[in-house]
Amino acid sequence: MQSQLNVFPALMVVTGLALMAPSPPATANPSTVLYNAPPPPSDIGAPTGRRDGGASRGSCPEYVDLAALVPITDGTVWAQTTAAQPTLWFYLPTAITPEQPMELVLQTATDEMLYMTTVTADVEAGNIAIALPETVTLPIGEPHYWTLALYCDPEQPASSVFVSGTIERVAADVEPLLAATIPSPALAQDYASLGVWHDALTVLGALQQTDVPDTEAQVMWSTLLEQIGLEAAAAAPLQPCCEAK
Repeated sequence: MQSQLNVFPALMVVTGLALMAPSPPATANPSTVLYNAPPPPSDIGAPTGRRDGGASRGSCPEYVDLAALVPITDGTVWAQTTAAQPTLWFYLPTAITPEQPMELVLQTATDEMLYMTTVTADVEAGNIAIALPETVTLPIGEPHYWTLALYCDPEQPASSVFVSGTIERVAADVEPLLAATIPSPALAQDYASLGVWHDALTVLGALQQTDVPDTEAQVMWSTLLEQIGLEAAAAAPLQPCCEAK
């Protein structure tokens, strides 16, 4: 199924928290935000993922720097979320058009297909978000394997570049997450310190897409990405892109 959007509707709700304006005063320190990486589950197994793109078939030189905005922990591309329908973030090194479709696949640990969609869009180079639709629900405590493939050459449909990794949903059953109601830099810092990477990044992405972008969120976004070795993505703008269907 295909979709093409020019806004970030999926980011108006972040892990079940309504994005409201204005936000309360933040208590986060943007320069000291730190991601506390939890160890990957012992039962992930192979494959361990691929954060940085590389042509799988054919030649896609302009897209080989495609990257998933996900940490590598103990050699495994993986991160946690508390969201039933999480948002996945990617770095596009070069602009795409509908002639370069992207395919997102989500599978269970036993290779059962949970979700697959094709996304087409006109998007400039930068960081993009793909939020899973409400028809998909990640169960708590079960790692799932995702792959994003970009088919870069319309004259050679088999030509592609891809990234992949593992996502696991965890329960938001600890303070201060239980008391959280409004996305803020402080909430993003809490997610990061608790090891919930996807939600920290999505909160910060949402705060940068308001009418008055949050400067603290911008600094924290760059700081987190630099911590995990994604300097190019840290310096790139956020681009309105995609909603999976």
